[in-house]
Amino acid sequence: MSGRTTSGGSCFRGSCARRDTTSGVFHFRGSWARRRTTSGGSSLGGGKRQRPGPAMAAVPDPEPTLEVGSDPLADPDVEALPRSGFRCRLCQVSAANRPSLAEHLRGKKHRRLRSLRAERRAQEQRSLFVSGFARGTSGEELAEYFGAYGDVAAVVMDKEKGAYAIVELRDAAGRERALAETQHDLAGHRLRVRPREQKAFAYGPPGRSPRREPLGPERLEPALWQVADVDAQMSELVRLLELSEDERRVRHLLVTLFQEVFTEFFPGCSVVPFGSSVNGFDIHGCDLDLFLDLEPTKSLQASTRDAPGAGSGAEDSILSDIDLAATPAPEVLELVAAVLRRCVPGVRRVRAVPTARRPVVKFCHKQSGLAGDISVDNRLALLNTRFLQLCAEADERVRPLVYAVRLWAKQQGLAGNPSGGGPLLNNYALTLLVLFFLQTRSPPVLPTVARLRDLAGDDDRVVVGGWDCSFPRDAASLEPSTNTESPCSLLAEFFRVFGDFDFTGQVISLREGRALPLPPPPAPEAGEELKLGPLNLQDPFELNHNVAANVNEKTASRFGRCCRDAAKYCRSLQYRRKSSKGRAWGLTRLFQPGAVEPGAAGAGAFVISIPLDVAGEPQRLCREPGGRGPWFREVCAAIAFVLRDVLKCDCAAGKVLSAPSEESELPRNSALSQEPDAEDSSTAEPLSVGSKRRLAEETNGAALPDGKKPRTNVPEDTANWSCAVWHRVWTGRRRVRRQLRHGDEPEGSDGDSLELEQKVSEAVVRQEGAGRPLEPLLRFEAGARVAGTRRETRVLLRLVPSPTPPGPLFRDFFHFLQSFLPAAVQQRLGQGPAGDPDPRDGGGGGVFSTS
Repeated sequence: MSGRTTSGGSCFRGSCARRDTTSGVFHFRGSWARRRTTSGGSSLGGGKRQRPGPAMAAVPDPEPTLEVGSDPLADPDVEALPRSGFRCRLCQVSAANRPSLAEHLRGKKHRRLRSLRAERRAQEQRSLFVSGFARGTSGEELAEYFGAYGDVAAVVMDKEKGAYAIVELRDAAGRERALAETQHDLAGHRLRVRPREQKAFAYGPPGRSPRREPLGPERLEPALWQVADVDAQMSELVRLLELSEDERRVRHLLVTLFQEVFTEFFPGCSVVPFGSSVNGFDIHGCDLDLFLDLEPTKSLQASTRDAPGAGSGAEDSILSDIDLAATPAPEVLELVAAVLRRCVPGVRRVRAVPTARRPVVKFCHKQSGLAGDISVDNRLALLNTRFLQLCAEADERVRPLVYAVRLWAKQQGLAGNPSGGGPLLNNYALTLLVLFFLQTRSPPVLPTVARLRDLAGDDDRVVVGGWDCSFPRDAASLEPSTNTESPCSLLAEFFRVFGDFDFTGQVISLREGRALPLPPPPAPEAGEELKLGPLNLQDPFELNHNVAANVNEKTASRFGRCCRDAAKYCRSLQYRRKSSKGRAWGLTRLFQPGAVEPGAAGAGAFVISIPLDVAGEPQRLCREPGGRGPWFREVCAAIAFVLRDVLKCDCAAGKVLSAPSEESELPRNSALSQEPDAEDSSTAEPLSVGSKRRLAEETNGAALPDGKKPRTNVPEDTANWSCAVWHRVWTGRRRVRRQLRHGDEPEGSDGDSLELEQKVSEAVVRQEGAGRPLEPLLRFEAGARVAGTRRETRVLLRLVPSPTPPGPLFRDFFHFLQSFLPAAVQQRLGQGPAGDPDPRDGGGGGVFSTS
């Protein structure tokens, strides 16, 4: 290793590393190649195991173990992998072949987890969620009260505020007796009693702390319901979502570990965190973004060449073989990836991404579960992070507003790209939208970037890449805002402003604090023009960068429509006033996907809006006689066809929704007396959907069977279904669709999109197994009614899951259905273009490309 290679790129000598000239792989030797720091492993690994719950009666395992000679694929926990092999969803274990899979299914671990899952399901079916009691109420008082309905096994109180409790009875019959009681009172307080939420069983390997995902609305609702008003809800939301002190400490330890390792290879370098971890808008599970500053290392290397006699410590590092200033960026990234892969304890899944807009090296830390990336040329991101920190510190209303808008956008399917890319808004773009909105208030809540540049002192003057990034570093140097609007009012105004905003005809400029006309005036520093699109959001410093350039026209249109719906909801009392009847109110109702329109849904309901082209050409639907009835019947037939034939759900026509309750606002007495034929609804004369049954000669009820009376109170234009979902037809559709399009029938696939979607669902069902499960995955009731005006007619489909509140599985299904169903219904009615890109598809997969 004393000589240099003459070809094949740079090599390394000395005690640290060398590069194979034929394969381009870095090889490390010496102490760092073998080092596994115990401090990093012990400080960042593990985590406290959850304490076991209260003792419960033994529950027999309802799922028998695999018998010898039986088919392992019959196990509902087993899924077939695309390239052979199998995976056990329960144990998160992969098997290469059938014998290995069968051995695993008969093993102790699998049987133990099956038994544990059965016990937890039985426990959930015996438990109640109780709230509304007085503060200071003890578990013994609750146990004594509910003891009248059956033996109480345990009472688990909310440890933080004592706002709710889980009451577990020893048998399910006792729980049903308690639920059958219409009113519960304890010490003068009316209790709210409902079934305990049934959560999906998730196995976490012992000794590991899995990556903590952001809290969903179903876990936020109990806490948000207890506070007094929307302002308090927004403050509570920040407290629940932001990183805890332990999480911040873990990230600090990981940055310290990286700094120690990289200093060994790149003397003088610094590892600086940026982005969501430190910009003031952190959230549980957010990535760890790091910037590896190699400029000091380059300066050190240059000084070493100029003065070789001076001791710099570079002789014993990689710098003895590589000139960082002259090395191409992709090679530097590969070197950083090699250091991460071989010398940082606990780091795995390392890969360089040189093709990204800002090239990075992605990684995952095993012990903490953190995912992150390291960039070597992203100094502007440090300034953007400091700018967001300044805005968060300038006014206490900024953070609650940003957190609320981000979570709302994610629940509406407008934001959230777990794998990066795609046509959805990212958190940075949503944050800039909020900041721009606060700049435009009268009086403004935040100053413009141009005003901040004027306030910057001499020490704050910074130019990066030709861009002027000058602004004060201390929020105390800013003048306090004279705006006195509450966070509740600001959130409502945010939706009103962007609901009517012309995104395609203007550029949102945080530097000027106003919307600029198209095309925007060229920036003197810009080397290239701003990339324009359906939503134009200019970076506050890099003026030729459109932060929302990835957003397509459909997502921008949906964002405006969702803002209008949210603004309408925010004008109602359901938003501003706490419900005294236990209904969803304030932010909890706002965060329900699609259920923000007042009067459209009650608590626990989800609404899908299906726009219809009844005012434009062709106008076949609105020309037919009989008003809305005939074309509404066709729409209902299309909805039933998509659910039953395309998505393979069971849809029972003619069933009335469950018994009336104070939480439901959709009419309960409507019925689908006879489902129109899905294949040819024009040849036969089907019964009118949701309207009075047509009697013989329309005279009397003599033609009805004995005991039947003609309905006289059925509302016009309503229809109800009871549905059951047996298979996860919403997962993996994009991959299956791609396989079908490149398979045996490539031409017929694109000819009829609904026919292709039927084949996709059938393929997904086959992958899950030939047999139908004993119980459906999901059950829900659906009710359709007409809404809107003659200019904008639509059908609202209201879904009520059973049981309530819904679990994550139903929310995933609803997210899929919210995008898939309107396009499929329009396609069935001959109104929607087959090539209209789906907002989750990246613009290239067609109207049904939701995965």
